[in-house]
Amino acid sequence: MAEADYIVKPVYKALQVLRCLGEAGRALTLGEVCQLVGLPKSTTFKYLRTLRATGFATHDAETDTYRIGLLVWDLGQLSGDQSQLRELALPAMRTLHRAFDETVNLAVPDGRAVVYLEMIESTRALRMQARLGSRDPMYSTAVGKAMLAALPGNDWRDRLPRRLTARTPRTITSLTALRRDLTDVRQCGYALDRGENEAGVSCVAAPVLDRQGRVVAAISVAAPDTRLDDALLARMAAAVVDAASSCSSRLGHRSGPDGWHDVRPREQAGGQSRSRTTASTAASNAARVSATSRSS
Repeated sequence: MAEADYIVKPVYKALQVLRCLGEAGRALTLGEVCQLVGLPKSTTFKYLRTLRATGFATHDAETDTYRIGLLVWDLGQLSGDQSQLRELALPAMRTLHRAFDETVNLAVPDGRAVVYLEMIESTRALRMQARLGSRDPMYSTAVGKAMLAALPGNDWRDRLPRRLTARTPRTITSLTALRRDLTDVRQCGYALDRGENEAGVSCVAAPVLDRQGRVVAAISVAAPDTRLDDALLARMAAAVVDAASSCSSRLGHRSGPDGWHDVRPREQAGGQSRSRTTASTAASNAARVSATSRSS
């Protein structure tokens, strides 16, 4: 079939009206829009009203004219920001993928959900079910909990539904338990999901912060439980925090929020070696991973 056979004509015409408003650079009357797009007045009026109702156009009642809506600008900004974030995160994501050959995710907040903006899938047959552009709840995912924990004060409560519905038998459905989990995330710098969103899949995630210290995304590594033990998950945690910290630095972030602990392996004062620091980090992570396993 030809490409034209797949075009939805009313949508095409509405977008032509939207483009007309954008290219005009000034307010237009209904008659001017009709003349520019070559459509009947009644049809053009319906398209303009639809665009106005959805925020893509505005109407000035005094002059009875139409302009491009601010939503178009907002979407353009969002697209640019997300494209920049994706390109910025990909090098760190590829490093994680090479290190573990498990699925690496970049997710962004969208209301009470997370949206998977970028994903590098494991080359192995058994892997997580999430797909690029799909959405999951904040409270049941490692990426979501990492972002919730990075929000100031009690803002995390605004990102939750009225009721925490169980996605699996391991999903946290109590506000008290979730608050306790988020406190742990703030203290160690990463979040864990042990089969809370998808049965049989574990995930470790860390938040990405911008120049102002606002959480804009989270990076995670996810793998089937059959390929994970506590020691491997602990090493993943250190690597994920390192990757997220690298992305945050590239966004201009210089210091973590109050109460956060940077668990990245690094050289320390007094000549302590990187290997000893890494071992200490892995041991600390392993203790938390093991405790999470026992409580699940």
